[in-house]
Amino acid sequence: FLPPFLPGSASLVEQLDRRLMVVLRDGRHLIGTLRSFDQFSNMVMEDVRERRILQTKDADGKLRSYCTDIRLGLYMVRGDSMVLLGEVDEEDKGEDSKSSDDEGTTKDVSVEAGGGDEIMKKVSLEEFERLSEEKKAREQAGEDKVEELCWEFDMDLVV
Repeated sequence: FLPPFLPGSASLVEQLDRRLMVVLRDGRHLIGTLRSFDQFSNMVMEDVRERRILQTKDADGKLRSYCTDIRLGLYMVRGDSMVLLGEVDEEDKGEDSKSSDDEGTTKDVSVEAGGGDEIMKKVSLEEFERLSEEKKAREQAGEDKVEELCWEFDMDLVV
């Protein structure tokens, strides 16, 4: 029997063996399966991938978002570096996720909103790096100005 609320790091017991997304203080997004944790909320995660997100504008000025996952494997996350933790859907459930299989092939997938608007397109790491370089070139030319998502978690430490 588990009480409805567990205080402190004990509340993580409900997330054991589930896929989680963890946002770290340095802005990285990690997605993996929680396998273990301790009293300081240090966590061991399995099958971890770092999700990178890029926002850019296309030729008609419409905002586009792209993401890619970088496989990291088994990962230990220090509890005091976590900012946000949330459960995510299984990657292979309900959609063809963009995952590299053993041969290195990938499948393209788009995440769409209710009205059919594309929210984010999952691309390969090579495509992501190419898009990132194109965005930098357009920014230097003054064409593409998209406000970057900036998490200012350490601002409370600034005097």
